[in-house]
Amino acid sequence: MNPIRCLIVDDEELIIQRLQLFFAELCAVNSNFILQGAAYSGVEALQMVRQQQPDLVITDIRMPEMDGIAMIGEMQKLLPRTEYVILTAYSDFHYAKRAIQMGVSDYIVKVPLDEEELLRAMNKAGLCIRQAREKEEHLRKLDMSIVKNRHRVFKQLLRELLQGEARFGQAEEIMASYDMQLFEHTYCCLVIEMDHYSNFINQYPLSDQSILKYGILNIIEETLGQYGSNIACHLERGRFIGFLGWPHSPSAKENEQRFWNVAQAVAGNIRTYLKQPVSIGISPTAVGWREIAPAYNQALEACGEHYYSDGETVVTPFHPAAPRSRDGRGIRLKLQELLMLFHREFDDVGELRGRLQAIMEQACRERLPRQLMTGLLKEFLASAHNQLDRWKQSADELLEDDLTDMSLPEQMELIYSHLARKLTARDTALRPDIAKAVEYIEANLTERLSLQIIAKQVNLAPAYFSTLFKKEMKESLVDYINRKKIELAVELLKAKNYSNQELCDMVGIMNEAYFCALFKQKTGTSPKQYLKQARG
Repeated sequence: MNPIRCLIVDDEELIIQRLQLFFAELCAVNSNFILQGAAYSGVEALQMVRQQQPDLVITDIRMPEMDGIAMIGEMQKLLPRTEYVILTAYSDFHYAKRAIQMGVSDYIVKVPLDEEELLRAMNKAGLCIRQAREKEEHLRKLDMSIVKNRHRVFKQLLRELLQGEARFGQAEEIMASYDMQLFEHTYCCLVIEMDHYSNFINQYPLSDQSILKYGILNIIEETLGQYGSNIACHLERGRFIGFLGWPHSPSAKENEQRFWNVAQAVAGNIRTYLKQPVSIGISPTAVGWREIAPAYNQALEACGEHYYSDGETVVTPFHPAAPRSRDGRGIRLKLQELLMLFHREFDDVGELRGRLQAIMEQACRERLPRQLMTGLLKEFLASAHNQLDRWKQSADELLEDDLTDMSLPEQMELIYSHLARKLTARDTALRPDIAKAVEYIEANLTERLSLQIIAKQVNLAPAYFSTLFKKEMKESLVDYINRKKIELAVELLKAKNYSNQELCDMVGIMNEAYFCALFKQKTGTSPKQYLKQARG
């Protein structure tokens, strides 16, 4: 249990010294109270409480510049939960009455000072402080539970509304019970999607992914809260949805500025605090539950603009995306022409690259909806697999679902990497790209290595390279690098008695604690114990 922090205020040096001695003796046997400091006037005490924020203030009444009653009145504005005990040489009923009116915990005459009475008053105040803490903690947990349940209910209800499974009357009733009245007024829908989501899921373990997604959701809610009433939830994978409402209908010009400011603030905060790029689409204004699904679909289509770019795009009704074609026949024809090449002994990866580049350029001009374009690429990839029977697909076969969370440039790079490898590395014991990666790792083992750096060395998309490396080497890239670094550390220890920090520097691991944990995980013992065993 956290001790109660105390501040004493008195203009008499002897009283201050007496109380300091009292606290020193008390803390030796009772850890419930600690003395944070002492002030010799009400003005000095006010300056101290802003920084120290004590739980209990023990003060005299008659002091120069500001008396104790006036000081308590000012402190209560700053620290409404702080308790006060008045310790005075004057048993003046006028002061006692004012102290009672202000909710002071106790009023004690200090001449002579009765330490037992003072301790009793402090325990009484301490009980109030602890009860307030328990109540505050209970309310905090209750609020967290309500917020989590609110998100869960809204997410489920939203899905039912978007799928046409929920009645609008039922939705209004449920939302009213969770104090979500923003849909009764003007609102807009925001769809926020993480850019490069496939890299994200390959870069972080599941536990870290959940933490980062929860952080993104918190930032969305806090940022939207600066502009009006809101509700947000994590809808699926790298997609979040939010609604921002306001009680009046502003002009189009006001809305234009509002939408742009909101989107820039959300994207900027997520990038600043979590280092995650996102793209945002905002719907036109809507009113009522029946317009939720149309608003979501409009925001989703606007957010899809980042599919054709490097990400971090913002599309609002006042900053619309480029016009899009709904006819994918031209793209389908070019994909079919490329597919015909695989009927013959085709091994020109340069031509493969050129044709895929031309298809991507045409797709960027026509700007098909991403679902349509992704569907065409999945069809092409499935057909290419069927026609490459003479190069039997092994366990590393690229799944069409791998394309789902990628932008068009990422999809094209992944398809090229996959098919180019099939053309140039058919039946080798270890594929050239993986062999080259292993060689690079061995040559740079003492450096800090990352997925992006190594994938770049072998001209493969990071997400695809990570999957391919694990299936080929039977362990993840991170595990392989860590294993090799610890093997190097073991060899170094056999040669000389290095310190842990020296070993960290020599094998390219920055954190000593992480190195020791990794060493024990791989060898079953600590570096020092390993050295002792090796010498023995």
